[in-house]
Amino acid sequence: MMYTFIALFIIYVAALIAVGWHFAKKQRTMTDFWIAGREIGVGNIGMSAAASWLTAGALFLVTGMFLFIGTGSIWIFVAPNIIALAAIALLVPRIKRLPSLTQPELIELRYGPLLRAPIAIAITIVMILFAVTDFKGFGYVLSVFYDIPQIYAVLIMVVAISLYVTLGGLRAVIWTDAVQFVFLAALAILIGAAALYMPVQNTGVAVSDLFSGMGAGFWDIFALGGIVGVFIMMIAMLPGWITEQDPWQRVWAARDVKSARYGMMLGSVLIAAVFFACFLAAIGLNSLYPAPTDMPGAEQLYLIFIQDTFPPVAIAIIAIGFAAAAMSCADTFATSGASCISRDIYQRFIKPDATMKEMRTVNRALIAVMLVISAAISMHVETILDAVIMATVIGTSSYFFPIVGALFWRRATAKGALAGLVIGGTAQIGLIIAEATYLGKLDNISPFLIEHGVLIAVSLSAISFIAVSLATKRPDDHNLAPFFPDVAERFIRKGAASVDRGDPLYALFRRDVEKQVSGERVHLSAVIRTKHVFDWGELILKLADTRAWIAPSGFEVAYRMSSTDMLACPRIVHGGEDQVWIFAEPLADQEDEILIEMFAARQEIREVLT
Repeated sequence: MMYTFIALFIIYVAALIAVGWHFAKKQRTMTDFWIAGREIGVGNIGMSAAASWLTAGALFLVTGMFLFIGTGSIWIFVAPNIIALAAIALLVPRIKRLPSLTQPELIELRYGPLLRAPIAIAITIVMILFAVTDFKGFGYVLSVFYDIPQIYAVLIMVVAISLYVTLGGLRAVIWTDAVQFVFLAALAILIGAAALYMPVQNTGVAVSDLFSGMGAGFWDIFALGGIVGVFIMMIAMLPGWITEQDPWQRVWAARDVKSARYGMMLGSVLIAAVFFACFLAAIGLNSLYPAPTDMPGAEQLYLIFIQDTFPPVAIAIIAIGFAAAAMSCADTFATSGASCISRDIYQRFIKPDATMKEMRTVNRALIAVMLVISAAISMHVETILDAVIMATVIGTSSYFFPIVGALFWRRATAKGALAGLVIGGTAQIGLIIAEATYLGKLDNISPFLIEHGVLIAVSLSAISFIAVSLATKRPDDHNLAPFFPDVAERFIRKGAASVDRGDPLYALFRRDVEKQVSGERVHLSAVIRTKHVFDWGELILKLADTRAWIAPSGFEVAYRMSSTDMLACPRIVHGGEDQVWIFAEPLADQEDEILIEMFAARQEIREVLT
């Protein structure tokens, strides 16, 4: 019945490609490509956030951990997933007001250019490692169900995801994630119910007896090192997931603060529901099969049960569900990692005057590259859990403190953030390498060294970040302005616009502005056409000299400081050799005021270009 699976998979991928093609036609700017035009609602945000963290192997990874470790395993993967999305919901007002498209751009807004490339590289590495888990999980599925070598599973995923994501960008990712989450959740509930039903049907044992039949160790919530062990595991996993880039991009993609906050909370609830179904599956599988002797065996028991229980056609459909889960995560990680390289390295440092058309081409190519790299690494990773933990502890130890410090601590400096990133990240990678080559499992040396010795690395990151920040010069106001409204006020007073509303040119400008309402905000955009080709970098430098404008994240975008709300401020990007594109996203009651600011910005740009 392998051919049934192949036929269904082709139909499924064709539908995803159609979705990507549909959304490709709606793209005009990189905001459309990277963060879906900031137009996504609660339901899609919630399902996409849940789907992007439920890897292809999440169902059998979590079920396998319950079987092999017991309920104490929730602190490794389950609890951090649920808590992290809830924590991001609390951060939404801080995150959403920033005009960034990526976290490295946010970092440069706050600290200057020193950290943008290092943070982009660190995030890309983490995204690649997360995508590895999906290739590994899908490889398990095809290997157990159809005896297909992992290399073919990898090739199938690379081709399929490249076809639909490179067309539609994050908007396609979010909409396909919603479909894929429905597949995954239905599959989890089906397997959980079947695993409980089978022993009841075959032996007549009561469901309550299945629960009581689990050993005492299964119910020990502190089985992995007691309270200290739980604390260290949460330190290892939670910070890295709270500051993972892909859910932040969904916050930026939401139509408003309410949609983003409720979407993240919904995602947290949806993940909890799926993991509860995995818990029920573990209860049933425990009575059907001998206890697994290792984690890889525990991970694959879920798949063996499916193969033993369902007819071939049902297995083919279930395999499509796993494919949906695999692609929903891998496409997210590939898109997120590619955006760091294309926007935060290529456009920022290699070709600052790249047009929007060039950036779309570069980003699409990089998505395919991210997928190929992840696929190659997946061929050399032993278990799904290994890749998940390595990726997370690297994120926790490298960029957690620089990112959170950017949002909340005014005294945080670029050199302090760089110290935290480099010292913490290098220490963590060094510990992982030492553990793999010379030292063996670090938790055999001390229980405080569980999870690759993350407690050491994250402590070094925190200490160096705080100490170096306090020892170096305070950050400039133009870096604090996007994050702290009282600082932004100083720039607004200097750059406030004064426009005659009866000016015929202003009336003509208003007619040319495109308007789209999305949630609580109005998206305004216009094209400023020049009579000749101009130097983009020179334009930005001259505008910045007026003090009404700031370009805190390089030359690719500049803001006219007209509001403490950075999304409402008019901003410009290089639309083409003879075009400047101007945008603003004010609240509905700010529309008239911001239109005046956009007109003033246009006049200032034309004066500079004459």
